[in-house]
Amino acid sequence: MLNRKRPFTLLPARTMLLLLVGLTLVSSGSVVAQKRGNSSTPTEAPRTPPTVVLDADTAYVTVCARASAQTPPTVRLKATTENFSTGTLRYTYTTTGGRIVGDGANPTWDLSGMAPGTYTTSVEVDNGLGRECVAFASVKAIVNECPPPRPLCPNVVIYCPDTVALGQPVTFTANLSGGTPGSITPVYNWKVSAGRIISGQGTSSIQVDTAGLGGQALRATVEVGGYDLNCTAVCTTQVPDLINPVRFDEYPDVRFNDEKARLDNFAVRLQTEPSARGYIVAYGSRRGRVDEGRVRAGRTRDYLVNERGINSSRIIVLDGGYQEQLSVELWLVPPGATAPKPRPGVTHEPAATTPPRRPRRQR
Repeated sequence: MLNRKRPFTLLPARTMLLLLVGLTLVSSGSVVAQKRGNSSTPTEAPRTPPTVVLDADTAYVTVCARASAQTPPTVRLKATTENFSTGTLRYTYTTTGGRIVGDGANPTWDLSGMAPGTYTTSVEVDNGLGRECVAFASVKAIVNECPPPRPLCPNVVIYCPDTVALGQPVTFTANLSGGTPGSITPVYNWKVSAGRIISGQGTSSIQVDTAGLGGQALRATVEVGGYDLNCTAVCTTQVPDLINPVRFDEYPDVRFNDEKARLDNFAVRLQTEPSARGYIVAYGSRRGRVDEGRVRAGRTRDYLVNERGINSSRIIVLDGGYQEQLSVELWLVPPGATAPKPRPGVTHEPAATTPPRRPRRQR
């Protein structure tokens, strides 16, 4: 068998040039890919810097010099950090006013004593590894002036007596405590339910006349001015009922034995009422002796003390003056009762005296 030879065909020059360029590019790409595949050093990503955010629980505080201020002028701070990877964080605070109490991420900013205005506090945080690991932040607070105090009534207390002496003035006294601070001059205006204010109106203490008020309740009201409020107080005391003396017996000029019988009954009554006192009021007769009533009263008292055993301090003798005839009144006076008042009815007229006879002339 005969081998047939294929004819050799020459390619054009342009085609040959394109083939050479293609082979060169493929070879270059394989080399670059091989170099990249054999590289063992990783590429570092860009690093995020550390940050700190400083927050405050309030942006406004009020500073009051008076001790009654309710809210202390403080601000609670909170520092929040990010991107500090290693190291112990250190917090450094600076402020344009006030002071920082505490340390770390949550201190307190105390603005006590600061004048009204705007103040700033700043924080610097680092982890001790150099300036590239430091973050800064700041926050502001506004200090307001303390508002004027709210008007307050003082605590008003009136002192009034538990017991009142009949017929004697009663004293009411007002005492104030607390109220709106400052130099306020109180003004007192008193009112009473009965009786008459005899002294002290416009002051903290008054006296009230109780004449004719026996058995009544006496109420005093004080209005305290100067506070632009209705500041009042009330106190009530009881005026005792009028207790009158009791006329136990009354008799004219009788024989002494008859008088002793009356005095015996009077002594028994005094013994059954040991807190009572006995009054003897004796009246002389209009034409009797000058000391007739006093002498009779003294005899009566001596009998009660010496014969009946009544304490002498419980027997009071009154010279009643004169009536038409000599007479004696026996009075029983309980505690708190008024003493009996003598009732003289006539003016003493001394008996006419007979002029002495002239001696006869002897002849």
